[in-house]
Parts: sequence; C-alpha cells; structure tokens
Amino acid sequence: MKWLVWLLVLVNVGLLAYFNMDVIAPKPTVGNKVISPEKLKVLTGADIEAMPKKAASVASATLLQAPEQAGVMVSPSSCYKWGNFTTTNLPSAQVVLVRLGLQAQVNQESIDLPEKRFWVYYPPLKTAEQAKQKADEIKGLGVSDLYIVQDSQWRNAISFGLFSEEQLASKLLDDLHAKGVNGATKALRNPGKAQSSLLISTVSMDAAQELHKIKHEFVGTDITPAACS
Repeated sequence: MKWLVWLLVLVNVGLLAYFNMDVIAPKPTVGNKVISPEKLKVLTGADIEAMPKKAASVASATLLQAPEQAGVMVSPSSCYKWGNFTTTNLPSAQVVLVRLGLQAQVNQESIDLPEKRFWVYYPPLKTAEQAKQKADEIKGLGVSDLYIVQDSQWRNAISFGLFSEEQLASKLLDDLHAKGVNGATKALRNPGKAQSSLLISTVSMDAAQELHKIKHEFVGTDITPAACS
C-alpha cells in the first residue's frame, strides 16, 4: 500500500508543476511588452522642470541656434563687421571696442546707402545722467524701444528709430506724441558716400551679445558675421 500512496503523491506533484509552469519558469517575451494603462502618467510642466538638465556642451550648442533669453540673435562666427560709420562716430565706436577688450581693423569703403533716412529721436541732453533719467521717464510712458546715442555728434540723444520711408517715421512720431513724449522730433539724415567699417576678430559669445546691444547706440549702424582674415 505504501508504494501506491507514494505514486499518488508523485502524480499530484507532477500535475501541480505542469499547470503552474508559467509561474515556475516564465517564457521570454518577444516583441512589444504589455503596457499597464493604470501605470501611465502624463508629465506636467513641473515634472519636466524637475528632470536632470542636459550637459553644458549641449546647452551651448542650443544657444548658438536660438539665443538667448536676452532677445539677441548671435551668430557662431568669431569675426564680425560693424558698419557703417562716418568720420564723426567712428572714434566713439572704437572706444567702445577698447572697453570690451576687442581689436578691430578699420576698412574704408564707398557704399551706396539710401540718400534719405528719417530719424525719430529726442534731442541730446547735456549729460549721460540726464539722458538716462529722460529715457527712464519715457519708458514710464509706455515706450520701450529706445536707445541712448553714444556717437560723438549726437551723444546723449535718445533714438527711437531710423526709417527709409518718411511715412513710417511720421507715424512713430505721432505715436510718441500721443503717449506724451512731446520733445521727440524727426530729422532727415544723409550719411553721404564716405563710410568706414570695423572688422572685429576673436569675438567671444559674451562679447558678441554686448556688440548687438550696443549697435543701436550708433544710429544707422549694423553688425553682421564676417570672414576672419
């Protein structure tokens, strides 16, 4: 009788192992894994902000494609051309470059610029402090797009814009008067043919940002990437 009991025990163990094979030795799954919908989570803005930041090298590359929060588009070029200058405002621009620790080569050029440019501005103040106070006062009236001029001929004037069409300049002037900027005026600028430009080399990203901000202080000038000589 004992052998019959042991036989029944072995049969039961075998059947138990057979019907629980998936638990005892699960088969490897091939293809897509089963997704549990209840475990899915939609990420919020706070969750994304909490994620680890990318490496600094990746962030720098992104800055070259879309700068920065400063609102200034900067090219990855290390050389820039800044122009066009007249004989009166070129020395002031060179002083700015010295202050930024940059070296530049002066190029004399003859450029066909528009003969008529209409400038909307507030006349020069006696001191830089007075110009800053007036600029802050005008900003308080709701005018944010303005720059204090630094070139020697128009130093401490406040520039609102330079236009090739008088109609656009007149519209801006009317808007300024409507906001209470009564001292603003419009003038015709004729830069002439004799021009100079500055070829600036070895420009860091920080220095390029500063250049793009400062260019507005020199009315009618612009900064563009250039080939390094």
